[in-house]
Formats: sequence, structure tokens, C-alpha cells
Amino acid sequence: MREVNQLVRYLTAACFVVICYLSGMRSGEVLQLRRGCLREDENGGFVLVGRRSKGADHVPAPDADETAERPWAVVSAVVPAVEMLESLSDAELLFPPSRQRTTVRSRRKQAKPTGTMNDDVREFIDWVNERFSGPDGPAIPPDPTKAVHASRFRRTLAYFVVRRPGGLAAAQAQYGHVKAKVTLGYAGDADTSWMEDLAIEELEMLSEQVDEDLRALDEGEHISGPPAQECRRRVRKASAAFAGRVVNQADNARRLSASKHPDIHHGLGMTCVWRLETAGCREEREAAGLDVTEPDEQLCRATCTNLAYTDRDIKNKRLELAGWEAAAADRLSPRPLWDRAAAKAAPIRAVIEVHEQDRRGSGQEEPMEEQADGAQTT
Repeated sequence: MREVNQLVRYLTAACFVVICYLSGMRSGEVLQLRRGCLREDENGGFVLVGRRSKGADHVPAPDADETAERPWAVVSAVVPAVEMLESLSDAELLFPPSRQRTTVRSRRKQAKPTGTMNDDVREFIDWVNERFSGPDGPAIPPDPTKAVHASRFRRTLAYFVVRRPGGLAAAQAQYGHVKAKVTLGYAGDADTSWMEDLAIEELEMLSEQVDEDLRALDEGEHISGPPAQECRRRVRKASAAFAGRVVNQADNARRLSASKHPDIHHGLGMTCVWRLETAGCREEREAAGLDVTEPDEQLCRATCTNLAYTDRDIKNKRLELAGWEAAAADRLSPRPLWDRAAAKAAPIRAVIEVHEQDRRGSGQEEPMEEQADGAQTT
């Protein structure tokens, strides 16, 4: 029985991680969730409806309405976590202080304290590493910065919403769903501090991107495509904007991002030097009645004149090309799959060839690493 109780505690910690990370809720708000909190919105998406609070032990202001509900947009991965918690007991709270005995906190309908949940999450990590680590190291590596604790999940989600994981279509759709709902004000009125987290992360991403682009240019990175010269100009101009700036408020971050953003957007294997008038992804979104202020990688067109290709993009293209060429050469797979792979490989190969021709035309020498890669993949 003791082992069962321990496993339930680990399962509860795992569900907490999923909900906390994929909702953007504060840890205390997650711990205060009640049975029936998961609902569908009018568009068939999922929301978690909780209460306004900054923590399980938060003392509200005298005029605060503790029964006021707040919705958070979530993705489908949260659904089984909530359903699992509701099946573990008949408690009103998803995270009661104890599932085995009645405590003072449970009588007062208070959730498990954040500190206790932090301990449970760390013990869960230790349990996973004890049973599932391999010769390459622990299944969950130690955090290089500091100890894992629940309040970090919110900022981590903001990081990945801003920096969508390139190449992971499912993750892009999930994070895009969350970002779209937040940006459109779905949760904005309820949780303005979440928008502040996004603003800070966007500014940090912008600063890192400009630094990386400038470093690459200084080291001789080649850029091809119609907007190549404009891309170089914007990087040089934006690199001076961050010298000596101190940003300590979300409003400052928003203003600086809006005024100094070079409108260069890096995707997987391509770079969009954004210009509304020539955007290939514009028409479909305008036809749907959406505001068009930035590129949409899901609707990107290979013929768009906003597209540029850096050496970093071409490195990704070579890897992608190698995968399609290997699939096209696999005679154990059905013929239609060969044809599809070959069709996918052709435009990628063309992009690489144009990039290298443009490099030679500009008088730059082709890096030895890229020559070797090209010999293997072309």
C-alpha cells in the first residue's frame, strides 16, 4: 500500500508538470483547480477554468472576488492529465493536501502547498532517473541553472511560445494555438502578467537573434535570395539599437520591440525578410479576415520574394535534402513514396544550388564543410 501511495504521488506530480507547463498558469493557480475545471470553448478548443489567485496560500485583497473565474487556453495534452487527477479520488480539489487522510488543510478546502509540490516534482525526477536512465546519462538531466521548481514552468512556456520549436509540426500547432488565443485576448483580460512574460521573452529573443545575425555576418556568412541585401542592412541597423539600453518593465519591452524589430524572422531552413506588400502568406490570411502583421510559416510559399537563405539555413536544407534523397533511394518502400521523396528533394536541391552559385558570384569561397556536405547530398 505504501508503494501504491508513493506511485500516486509521482503520478500527481507528473500531471501537475503537464498542466502547469502547457497552460501558463501560476503554480498556485494550478494547485487551486477544482473538479470540472476542464471545458471546451465555442471553437472546440480546451480551456481550464480556475480562480483568481497568486498561490495556494494567497490572501486576497478585501475587495477581491475569490469566486471569480479565469480561463486559460490549453492544448489537448492537458486533457488526459486533468481526467487522470479527477479519477484518483473524489476530492473537490485536483491537488488535495493528501489522498489518504483528512488534514486541516483539506477540511478548509486548501490545496497542497507549492513547496510540497516542488518536493514531489523533484522526487518524481529522481524516480524517473533511477528507473529509466541509460548509458548516455540520466533520463532527466540536472538543471544547469538552479533547482527545478514550479514557478519556472510559466516562463519556460513563454520562452517556447515565442520561439516555436522549428521542424516539430505538432509542437508548432500546439504552441501556435496557445499564442493565438493569448494574442487575441482570449486570456489577456484575465491574466495580464502572462502577456508581460511574453513581451519580455520576445525582446530577449530579438536581442539574441540580432546578436547572432551580426556575429554571423562579421564572420562572413553568405545570404542569398531577393532580399539578401535588405537583410544585411536591417541586421546592421538593428545591432546598434540595443547598445546601453536598460529594460525593467514590460511596457518598455513592448515599445522597444515594436520600434527596433528588424522584421527578420528565422524559420527552419529559411529566413523571412518581412515586407507586407510582397508576402506570399498574405492573401490567404486576409481572405480569412485576419490581420496580417507578421509571417506565417505554415502558409509560407517557396516563390515568395521575402525569402532569404543564410548559410545556417542552407545547413538545415542539406540535412533535409539528405533525408529525402535517402527515402527516394529506399527500394524497400512503395514506388509512390519514392516519387514523393524525389519531388520533395528537387526544390531543396535547387535552393542549395542557387545559394552556392550566388556565393561564387559574390567572390566568396565555399566553406570546406559545406563542400563535403554538398558532395554527399548532390
